[in-house]
Amino acid sequence: MLIVIRADASQSIGSGHIMRCLTLAERLKVMGAKVSFVCRDFPGNLSEYIRIHGFEVHLLPRDEACDLALRRPEQAWIETTWKSDAEQTMGVLKKYGRMIDWLIVDHYGIDRHWQSRLRGGVCQIMVIDDLANRHHDCDVLLDQNYYHNAADRYHGLIPKGCLLLLGPQYLLLRDEFYKVRQGMKTRTGEVSNILVFYGGSDTTNETEKCLTGLSNYIGSKLEVNVVTGQSNPNKARIKDICSSMPNINYHCQVSNIAELMNKADLAFGAGGSTMWERCFLGLPSIVTVTAENQMETTQAVSELGAIWNLGWYEKVTKDSLGKVAEEFIMGTSKLIHLQKKALNLVKGTGASGIAQLLKAVFQRRVDQDQQKDC
Repeated sequence: MLIVIRADASQSIGSGHIMRCLTLAERLKVMGAKVSFVCRDFPGNLSEYIRIHGFEVHLLPRDEACDLALRRPEQAWIETTWKSDAEQTMGVLKKYGRMIDWLIVDHYGIDRHWQSRLRGGVCQIMVIDDLANRHHDCDVLLDQNYYHNAADRYHGLIPKGCLLLLGPQYLLLRDEFYKVRQGMKTRTGEVSNILVFYGGSDTTNETEKCLTGLSNYIGSKLEVNVVTGQSNPNKARIKDICSSMPNINYHCQVSNIAELMNKADLAFGAGGSTMWERCFLGLPSIVTVTAENQMETTQAVSELGAIWNLGWYEKVTKDSLGKVAEEFIMGTSKLIHLQKKALNLVKGTGASGIAQLLKAVFQRRVDQDQQKDC
């Protein structure tokens, strides 16, 4: 199979789209597929990180109009911007000299207009989304998040016959998470290790706010691991803060986040993809909503009792973080409850199952084409 993934990362977009697409790309590669990425050349685009993981990256030139649109990635692009992006992406696809078997799109700025324009160069399109706020022209749609009304959210937004993959059972998790889950630590509810990780970019700087709130509780008996992404604009300052405080370990763009999560007894972080990683490993977490697209699913998971939701980041203060830290450090029953609910929520085959499905759909199309030739 020949597969192309269109996704972006930047200091404003974050790294979540690229990271989950990399997970799927690695599973597809193991199955023999040739996978490449198309990304725009924004600051913090993670193109080198993708190449290090063994995938070709085609960088679209930085465009001022696209840059402006992507500052609000939950909004659709203006007409001239999506057309330009579609034409540039099609230019990349034509270099392969044949139809692309699967085009995978993980991008809040792309809708059915862009997808329809690319139909001439691809056999089938898969969309990864969680906003359910625009129409798609796709054959498969994946939304790995939990919602109360998951089955209804995409009604009228996708073509008839589109295959919907909905819920945490389709969670795109790297192999390291499955390996760690098999040998997970037994958590008793006592806190001796805390993980602080608010995603790859953390543009609202929740990491520093959290460290300030935790400062009174960090001592000789409490170890803290702080993780930032390479695209975090405040990483140098956060590193300095960690160096000035006892028992704090600073990490940047790690490849062993599952290991760090397994060591932790409590985590502070954002909604989004890392929230699901923590749930998968049964790590009790205090969650701050840092983007509008996190709000609905974070609230839904909180109502199930699988996380503790502090709400919108502007209303979360260092004092409120310190207070909730004290409540959980002193209250073992709360942590045990969160752990059980989180583990029960996230099950399934994830990326492996999705990769197998894409391969099966591809093979079915090949068989049908061969029958037509006969």
